[in-house]
This record gives sequence, structure tokens and C-alpha cells, in this order.
Amino acid sequence: MTQDTPKKKRTAWRIVLIVSLALNVMVAGVIIGGITSGKAPRNFGAQNFVFGPAAEALSLSDRRAVRDKLRDHPELRPLRPAERSQAVAAFLEALRSDPFDPLAVEALFEEQRTQASSSMAAVQSAMLERFVDMTAEERSAYADRLERGQHSGPRDGGPRND
Repeated sequence: MTQDTPKKKRTAWRIVLIVSLALNVMVAGVIIGGITSGKAPRNFGAQNFVFGPAAEALSLSDRRAVRDKLRDHPELRPLRPAERSQAVAAFLEALRSDPFDPLAVEALFEEQRTQASSSMAAVQSAMLERFVDMTAEERSAYADRLERGQHSGPRDGGPRND
């Protein structure tokens, strides 16, 4: 029984880490896909301000301008199937190594964080550039739409907090 316990723990960690990787890739795909399509991504829980209400408050033409600017950033494109397979293979290899090297998995996680941070910086930069290009009236109208979105209450149909 003592030999089965480490094996069960290792299997459980593998499952947890694979699910974590899959969720990270899925969230990144949803965000990047929404931005590049010109549509604001929908609310899916604890979201960053830039990807939620701030993007939804942009006019369609402003969203298109931000999207066009973001097309210049290769780090925002979704992983190709071969790249995704390679990333998963590297992750699985790190998990299966014996002795286990947590630094190898940590390096893979750091790569994901760096990618996410780079993506966020690109989006924020594109939005800031768009704000600079707006007139004072356009920025004010944008701020009004953003403010109205904040006061519209929860999306689940619950009570409003006006």
C-alpha cells in the first residue's frame, strides 16, 4: 500500500496540472479570439478590466481599430495545433520525469505567464493608442458608455445596485 500512495499522488498531480494547462490555453483562446474578431469577450467570471467592460464600451469602429492594431502582434495569435501539441508534450515529459523536476514545470508555467502578460500589455497599448486618437467628445462618450455598463447591474438578472 505504501508504494501505491506515491503513484496515486503522482497521477493526481498529473491530472491537476493537465487540466490547469488546458484551462489556461482555453481562456487565452477565448480572450484572443474575441479581441481579434472585433467583438468584446463575454464576462466569464473574474476578468481583467481591459478585456471586459472597457472593451464592451468601445464603439464598433473603435473595436475594429484596436483589433487592426493587435493584428501586428504575433504573440496574440492562438497556438497552432502543432505548437499546442508540442507544448502539451513538453508538459507531459516534465511531469513524467523521474526524478521529478519541479523547476521544469515551473519554467513552463512561467512561459505561460509571460505570454499572458505580453498579450495583456499589447491589448492595453492598443487601447491607449486608440484613446489618444479619440477626440475629447469621443473619450467622454466612451466614458459614459463605460459608466452606464458599470451601473447596469449583474448580468445574471439579479437586483441592480443603483
